[in-house]
Amino acid sequence: MGTDQEQLFEIDITKLFSNFEDHLSISNNSRIIFSGKFGVGKTYYLNKFFEFKKNEYEVFHLFPVNYQISYNEDIIQFLKRDILIELLERGEVFNKKNDLDRSFISFLKHQFKSNTNSSLQGIIEGITGYLPFGFDKLGKPLKMLLEVDKKFQEFKEGDRNKITTFLEENNTESDVLSEIIKNKIPHKESKDKKEKTSVLILDDLDRIDPEHLFRILNIFSAHFDLHYEELKNKFGFDKIILVADFQNLKSIFHHKYGVDTDSNGYFDKFFSVEVFPFENKEIVTNFIDQIISRFQVEDVNLEGSFREKGYMRIFLTNILINLLELPGKEKLNLRQLLKPTKFTLKSFKNGQFYKENINGIDQAVPQFMNLGIKALISIFGGLESDLLTALEKINKSSIIKDNEYVHGYKIFSTYLLLKIKPFNKSGETDIKWSDYAIKISNTNGEIMTIEDKDGIQLNSKGLFFDLLVEYIDKKYYL
Repeated sequence: MGTDQEQLFEIDITKLFSNFEDHLSISNNSRIIFSGKFGVGKTYYLNKFFEFKKNEYEVFHLFPVNYQISYNEDIIQFLKRDILIELLERGEVFNKKNDLDRSFISFLKHQFKSNTNSSLQGIIEGITGYLPFGFDKLGKPLKMLLEVDKKFQEFKEGDRNKITTFLEENNTESDVLSEIIKNKIPHKESKDKKEKTSVLILDDLDRIDPEHLFRILNIFSAHFDLHYEELKNKFGFDKIILVADFQNLKSIFHHKYGVDTDSNGYFDKFFSVEVFPFENKEIVTNFIDQIISRFQVEDVNLEGSFREKGYMRIFLTNILINLLELPGKEKLNLRQLLKPTKFTLKSFKNGQFYKENINGIDQAVPQFMNLGIKALISIFGGLESDLLTALEKINKSSIIKDNEYVHGYKIFSTYLLLKIKPFNKSGETDIKWSDYAIKISNTNGEIMTIEDKDGIQLNSKGLFFDLLVEYIDKKYYL
């Protein structure tokens, strides 16, 4: 099994902080769309960034996709209650001298005392832990809060002089929780009394059911329209960050409202300056070798191929670097790449590498390649077809990258070719395969030159990926 250090392996992304920090610091940049592909590490990055900047920002990081709600429930109500509970967890929110706060607390106490035999008692016991006057501790009972608010809306009708007057004087939100949130958020302070910038992050928006997604966006949009000149955000947050793959949001929009509908005009109000494109490709590429070296390996005979500059590392590095360069949905993401650092893939379990039964490079290299291919298939969710699609796109996209292991392409191509089109390594020198004319050294059996059907000399990278696709497609790795 891997060590604790390997299981806790993290990529140092602090070098990526400066770009986002510059974006946040733009004057009046109060609305941001933080865009990146699924699995690229958006949430991880934002957590690390705001942890690093905790003395400057007060962050409310919510995940609406986790709300278990039905179509007839309002997701905005869940957001409000989640924000309120975040405030409650950070300290006393309610002020005994504030009429609105006092009325809400009075309502809860009244309900707690007068409904001891009703189901509401459990609700009140749940919420009142963070209120003044010594109640028990609260978890996050969002659905219970919905019922509390419903009861409160009924209760406030009998206390109209205090609450309605307050709402009218403060000119806006239609319910008490919105008013409480709006009046508490701007006043959060750090221990040194220096005011922090308040930030609301709504994460994984492109994973939400479209009905709830556009309910959220339309509510925020209406607020932006109403307060456009003042540049005010919903609930009084200094900055609101919407996290999603922007192209996914646009696709969902067109699917719901029609391909000819102006998505740019709709989404433009959700970012003040421009969409922030999150990309970690360069830094992840630089960590490829460390990531591979921390793959969880149970087979003791196999460990050396990861811990040293062995053929397994060379083979996987060549392929993974190119998979990270892919555009579109075939691109390898960080979540996939880190999977073998957290779990032992079947390929790397005991008995998968038969070191005692091999003798020399001609037996070792094919075995390393086969294990590497099985590992790649696991990284792609166990779907051989998805890996093949990605490998085929590498050649079509003309993005094959040079790296320090470029000589490995020739070595691996030789062994792939030996299986696909067997030849005598010590005799035959010219081989025709697909559209390639390949000259083999008759001394060591390695590839010397590669030409296309027109006689134009090629490098070995294109040949390698074409051979690899056929090798996997015909299941020679099994």
